[in-house]
Amino acid sequence: MYNKVILIGRLTATPEMVKTPNDKSVTRVTLAVNRRFKRQDGEREADFINIVVWGRLAETLASYGSKGSLITVDGELRTRKYEKDGKKHYITEVLASSFQLLESRAQRAMRENNTGADLADLVLEEEELPF
Repeated sequence: MYNKVILIGRLTATPEMVKTPNDKSVTRVTLAVNRRFKRQDGEREADFINIVVWGRLAETLASYGSKGSLITVDGELRTRKYEKDGKKHYITEVLASSFQLLESRAQRAMRENNTGADLADLVLEEEELPF
């Protein structure tokens, strides 16, 4: 059996790292991933995927990631459950094993400075692709 997830999307918020009582770093973020096809009205839908990052990787993401950052995440799909008020709740998330920022410093600065460019207009050059 094999459990591998590879996602490319944009962070919906600036990552914030927290420390567990055992002094382990953890960062939880949501990644907006566009669907492959557009709706009939021409709009593209997105899925919002919960990502969990642990350890040094969590610290790195919190340091370099920001809202709107285009990243790729490798990891595995995890499901957990908890009970609250007598109801069972299920959560599905990706446990990240690695990530990579996919935009250059210039593209990031342009996005952060709101120079009027739409995020969709930030096109990666061939030499900037991670594969």
